[in-house]
Amino acid sequence: RGDSVTVTLDVPAATRATLWTRGPGEPWRPAAVALDSTGHATRRIGPLESDLYIRASSGSRRSVERRVSVALPAFVAGLELTARYPTYLASPDEPLVPGPDPVAIPEGTMILTSGAASVPLAAATWRRTGGAAGARLSVDGARFSGRLAAAPSASGSWLLELATADGTPLEGDVPELRLHVVPDSAPVVTVPVPGRDTTLPLTLRQPLVIDARDDHGLTRLEVVSWRVSQTGKVGAAVRESLDVSGAGDRAIVQGDLDARRRGLLPGDTLRLRVEAWDNVPAPGTHVGRSAEIALRLPSLEELRAATRAATRDVAAAADSVAQAEHELGARTRDLAQQRSRDPTGTRRGADGRDGPLPFQATERAQAVAREQEALQQRVQELSRAVEEITRAAQAAGLGDTAFQARLREVQELLQRAVTPELAARLRELQEALARLDPEATRRALERLAEAQQQLKAELERSGELFRRAAVEGALASLAADAEDLRRRQGEWNHEDAPRPDSAGAARQRTLADRADSLARGIDRVAADLGAGSHTPLATPEQAARAARAAMQRAAQAAEQARAGAATEAGSEAEQQLAGVPDALRGQRDSLAREWRSETLAALDRALSETAMLAKGQQRVAEALRRGEAGAGTRSQQASVEEGTEAVARQIREAAGKHALVSPQLDAALGYAKRQMAAARSQLEEPDPNASEAAALAEDAVDALNATALGLAHSRSQVAGGKSGSGFAEAVEQLARLARDQQGLNGLAQGLLPMMGMTGPAMLQQLQALAARQRALAEQLEWLQAGGASGAAGPLAQEAKELARQLDAGRLDQQTIERQQRLYRRLLDAGRTLSNDEPDQNKERVSRSATGDSVHLPELLKPGATGAGPRLRYPTWEELQGLTPEQRRLVLEYFRRLNEPRSR
Repeated sequence: RGDSVTVTLDVPAATRATLWTRGPGEPWRPAAVALDSTGHATRRIGPLESDLYIRASSGSRRSVERRVSVALPAFVAGLELTARYPTYLASPDEPLVPGPDPVAIPEGTMILTSGAASVPLAAATWRRTGGAAGARLSVDGARFSGRLAAAPSASGSWLLELATADGTPLEGDVPELRLHVVPDSAPVVTVPVPGRDTTLPLTLRQPLVIDARDDHGLTRLEVVSWRVSQTGKVGAAVRESLDVSGAGDRAIVQGDLDARRRGLLPGDTLRLRVEAWDNVPAPGTHVGRSAEIALRLPSLEELRAATRAATRDVAAAADSVAQAEHELGARTRDLAQQRSRDPTGTRRGADGRDGPLPFQATERAQAVAREQEALQQRVQELSRAVEEITRAAQAAGLGDTAFQARLREVQELLQRAVTPELAARLRELQEALARLDPEATRRALERLAEAQQQLKAELERSGELFRRAAVEGALASLAADAEDLRRRQGEWNHEDAPRPDSAGAARQRTLADRADSLARGIDRVAADLGAGSHTPLATPEQAARAARAAMQRAAQAAEQARAGAATEAGSEAEQQLAGVPDALRGQRDSLAREWRSETLAALDRALSETAMLAKGQQRVAEALRRGEAGAGTRSQQASVEEGTEAVARQIREAAGKHALVSPQLDAALGYAKRQMAAARSQLEEPDPNASEAAALAEDAVDALNATALGLAHSRSQVAGGKSGSGFAEAVEQLARLARDQQGLNGLAQGLLPMMGMTGPAMLQQLQALAARQRALAEQLEWLQAGGASGAAGPLAQEAKELARQLDAGRLDQQTIERQQRLYRRLLDAGRTLSNDEPDQNKERVSRSATGDSVHLPELLKPGATGAGPRLRYPTWEELQGLTPEQRRLVLEYFRRLNEPRSR
């Protein structure tokens, strides 16, 4: 192909001839040829690209037809390359294009090769540039086929070498395939949370956030953790699988590492890593591992120090919240009063009604609402912080019941501080602002100010209790630190002092630092108490400092290898520490007794003054009954009213120092003050109504008597309590009542099968059971009146309902179920006071109402007060200015005063 051919013509006796030529499938093409004298001529035809057909003619003479065959060159007529990816990738086959451009393919891909040459072949091979080995292909005539495996080492240029059967070289460029084989990498695993070495939470549940990714897919994820003790002993690894099914090539998984059953001791470390497997079939599966993270369980000493620091921080936060609430309440009252007295605060419409609320006033009221919401959030955060401190104290081994009880009562106070009434007042203000109603906004501001005043009182009470809890907790934790330090010093004296060296000296210096920390902690508690240098805390502080000095001498002696001096100084340090724990605990107990005595003294003063005020108010009522409505009576009424305010302050202070003093006693006094103010207003009228004023004055006498009764009951509870706060007694009372109810339930279940029997004996047993149920209800009422548990009131109501049913001879399965529910509610009330967390994962099941599910409050039932009460109950007009809780308390006192007296 491409060559030329020479054609020779011989035509005797002719001078001219015609040369005919054509290609395959073409018409003949003539060409005139001149002959020489002998009838001979030559012609050269070419270059030829295909076969050529030739013949010649001259006149009537014709030659035979000749064919010149052109041999085709050897070349690659066709080539197909297909990438077949590994099965686990779940990707379809893709064609590949040979050439100089790199082709990226994953590891394990098979390159299917098929094609044909223009001539028969002897061999076909893929061969990498610079490499001896290759991949042979099968040959069938001019066709070839086979496959090339893309191993991790297959990256590079591959040439398709074809050998023809006759040895003719192939024309054109050799097919080239530049492969870049991407190896299947191991998964990459990180743990953003906790992200680094940290301390294990006190709950021993470490939250984890795991980020695992792979170039193709993940199939398995495991958390591997193992314990490392303080001595360096490594425990067996524990594997926990996490679900990553369907996650694809990346998974962000959240979970918890539960270390509660790992046997960790303070000072131990839990190390962990996360392992991930990709989807490559075995044995080629790749495993990725995260960096190791150490979770250290703090030592008891560190936990106690952290508890003390957290307690100080929360105390400061409580003071800040109380101060902020005080300032916000003042602003709310000022804004409400400004709305009341500013005649130009709103524009009058054409019909004489108030116009829209001015923009500036709206903005100020909205700011008050926003700040109140933010303060409520801060109070809830404060409650959670106290809960954390409680758990931290338990984890630190501070099992002191007084300290734990004080923390629990502070948390309950904070939880009760944000009342539904406050939320309702806030909603009223927001709704009034949305309507731009000036009068509704003013009323809402006034009501919100009253609710803020109650919140401020609760915050101040909880703040005082928490300050006491901080002192109690600090003394308890410092006593535990001193006990542990004395024990460790004894161990050093026994083990390190006889064989002094530099390592023993270093350990002794560490103990000296702890002694210095102990002395500084005692000094801080003394400063919190406002104590001077001649207080009971001065002695343990001096002992701790003396122990530190002795430890430093012992460390120096150990460094110098003087065993005798080290032993002597170490023994001195141990002796100095011997009395410190008992001294600190004694001071804590002394403070509890002092606080209880202080509360009793405050109650005694309040009770005495309340009795005197009741007598004075009685004289005012008697004078008004005689028609004496002059200046003298008005002066006496104002004097009693002023004294009532002083008693209210004393009750609030006492309630802030002891949990068994009900802060609701102040509400009863508030009712008395309202009645006194109403009586005085009647006397200040131009035409005084003495009879109406007398009725109001008598109401105030009854309220003062009810307050005196509550004070006497609170005093008896405080005097009988053993703790400084009284909270432990409240928890114990609820637990005892729950046990009593459980016993009643057992008796009722025993009587249930005999209910078919009739007769006086069965009725007598039911009445005896009803009497015990009624006695339990009365104990719950007293517990509610003392303010120790807000849940006691509804429980008492349910117990009385059950007693009435039993007294009427009705005992069935429904009654048994109600008794069981009461028992469980009593247990729940005790747990609430004990700060046990509810089970958030427990399924909540609704129950349809039954005939016994509707309960009216006892005070609202017809005939509950008798046909003729001894003391008139307050009317709705008189009670509507009070909060719902205050109204309940006032009505409860009046109900008790009107109960028939036992003879």
